[in-house]
Amino acid sequence: MVEQERRWNLVWALAPYGLLAVATGVYLVTRPVEWVPPVVVALLAGWHWWFVIAHPSWWERRTGLMLLYFGGVLAGTAVLLLHDGAFAIFVPACYGLAFLALPGWLAYAGVVVVSGLWLVPPGTDVVGTLLVNVGVTTPMAVLIGWIIRVMEREVIRRREMNERLTALSAENARLQVLAERARVAREMHDTVAQGLTGIVTQLEVAEELGPEEPVRGRIATARRLARDSLVEVRRSIEALRPGPLRDARLGEAVERAVAAWREEHGVPATCTVTGDARPLSAETEVAVLRAAQEALANAGRHARASRVDVTLSYMEDLVVLDVVDDGTGFDPSARGFGLTAMEERVALLGGTVTVESSAGHGTAVNVTLDAR
Repeated sequence: MVEQERRWNLVWALAPYGLLAVATGVYLVTRPVEWVPPVVVALLAGWHWWFVIAHPSWWERRTGLMLLYFGGVLAGTAVLLLHDGAFAIFVPACYGLAFLALPGWLAYAGVVVVSGLWLVPPGTDVVGTLLVNVGVTTPMAVLIGWIIRVMEREVIRRREMNERLTALSAENARLQVLAERARVAREMHDTVAQGLTGIVTQLEVAEELGPEEPVRGRIATARRLARDSLVEVRRSIEALRPGPLRDARLGEAVERAVAAWREEHGVPATCTVTGDARPLSAETEVAVLRAAQEALANAGRHARASRVDVTLSYMEDLVVLDVVDDGTGFDPSARGFGLTAMEERVALLGGTVTVESSAGHGTAVNVTLDAR
């Protein structure tokens, strides 16, 4: 669109040369040639080239220079008209130059001044020319110039709107990329990182067992964790719902997560579902399940808890997850990526995450989301 505007501006800038050439041609063919008109024509052509063609940025930014330019055009045209009326052919170009060179209401004042050029040629019928100018020529020139100005403003408005829309689209795409990166990071942390941590834990325990102690169970658990992590990675890549939610309700998925954690860590863990269980949005169920998995993973890695209790409560318009352990506790202000990712995921859905903990008094994680 900008390139098209430049082409139209170039056409408008070159148009006066056409009328000036025609007027000069008529003069040379029909009149005895004097030296003044050709010199003035050359000066006028150079004047227009310097102010308009060579410096297009002056049109809208240098009002003083454009006034000087327009005054020079009027003076040159008047000199030509004094020598021969054939140069009246160039006068209509001056109307266009008034709107090309002058801003705002100065352009309309320029049109009125241009109308006076019709009175310059010797022997002009002043009364008749004034009547034609006042009644027809000047109003038509003003109307056409006003229409052109309106069209220019509309073109500029649309161009600026398109530029803003393009910028907003680019910013939206950038934000979507960032959001997708954050989502993938959360998914990787909630699935792969936790699964790999469990595998490492099981293998370390197996490594420490003596020859007479059963190792097969630990290896089987590590193998199951590896397979589950692989499945979760594939589902995350495909942007599908987490595996536990594909064929089970949220309460059942949380119960399975608690049972798997209890088997992995050998620590008593309970899961209680209260209220009337009902389907929730996919995003809400994923957020609750991931929050439960993260809270359990933290309890297994850091808390050294002897008991964990998980409660999933369906209320009238809320779903609430509580994960409480009796471990060593920590400073809630010093949070790692897991809790931060949990908060981000829940916040995107308009929910809240509350963590209560202190040294030696265990940890309580509360997640509240809209269930409507």
